[in-house]
Amino acid sequence: MLNWAVWRQAWGDQKLLVLALAALWAAFPWIYIWLQAQVPMGDFQMLLRLIPDDWQKLSGVPLAEVATHAGRVALAFVDPIVILGATVWGVTRGSDVVSGPLERGTLEMVLAAPVRRTAVYAAHAAATIAGGAVACGVLLAGVWSAVALGPWAGTLEPARFAPAVANVFGLVVCMAGVAGLVSAAGSHRSRTIGIMCGFYVLSLLFKLVGRLSSRLGWVGWLSVFTAYEPQRLVGGTAEAWWLAARYDAVLIGIGLAGYLAGAVIFARRDLPAPL
Repeated sequence: MLNWAVWRQAWGDQKLLVLALAALWAAFPWIYIWLQAQVPMGDFQMLLRLIPDDWQKLSGVPLAEVATHAGRVALAFVDPIVILGATVWGVTRGSDVVSGPLERGTLEMVLAAPVRRTAVYAAHAAATIAGGAVACGVLLAGVWSAVALGPWAGTLEPARFAPAVANVFGLVVCMAGVAGLVSAAGSHRSRTIGIMCGFYVLSLLFKLVGRLSSRLGWVGWLSVFTAYEPQRLVGGTAEAWWLAARYDAVLIGIGLAGYLAGAVIFARRDLPAPL
C-alpha cells in the first residue's frame, strides 16, 4: 500500500526535473523535424549510400526504411536527447529512493514515523514511474504536433509513432527499477549513480557487439537496450503495436523486478547509524 505523504514528498522533490524533461521533450521533436526537413529526401538517400555495409547493421532496420519520412522521424527516438533523457530520469529518481535520503540523513526521520519500509519504497517508485509517464506523454504530444503541423504536415499519420513513445516509457521504467534496486542495497547515492553509469555503458557496448559481430551475437541479449528499438515501431500497423508490447514487456518487467527485489532488500537490511 502506498504512503501518500511520502508520495507527495517524492513528487515535490522531482517536479522541477519533470518540468525540465517535459520542456526538453516538447521542443525537441519540432527542432529535430525542422532540421531533418532542411535536407531533401534525395540528398538524404545519397548520404545513406555512403555508409559502409557493416555500419548499416547499427540502424536496426533496413536503410530503405530509414530513407522515408517515417524512418527519418523514427531516428529521433534513438537520438541521445531521448535516450539520455529517459536514462537520466530513471537513474536520478531511482537512486534517490534509499541511498539518497540515507546519505542525506533524512531517511531515519521518515522511518521514525509508523510507516512500513515497503510503503515508503513503493510510494517513491510510483512517483518516479508517474513522472516518467508524464514526460513521455509530453514527448508524444510533441511528436504528434510536429508531425501534424510541422514541415512534413500531411505526409504522415501521427498515431504511428505512439508505439515508439511507449518503448521510451519502457526504457524509463527499466532504468528506474534497476537504479532502485542498486539504491536499496547502498548507502551513498553517488556510488549508486556510478554503478548505473557503468550499467548504461556496458549495456550499450553489449548491444553494439551483439549487432556487429556474427560470432558474438549472443552478447546482445545481455543488454537491456536490445529491447529498445523504437525505430522499428513506426510502421503504423498492428504488428508494430505487437512488437512494442513484446519490447515493453521485457523493459517494464526488468524495471518492476528490480523494484520488487529492491523492496525486499530494503525491508530486510540493516541501516547504518546516522553520522
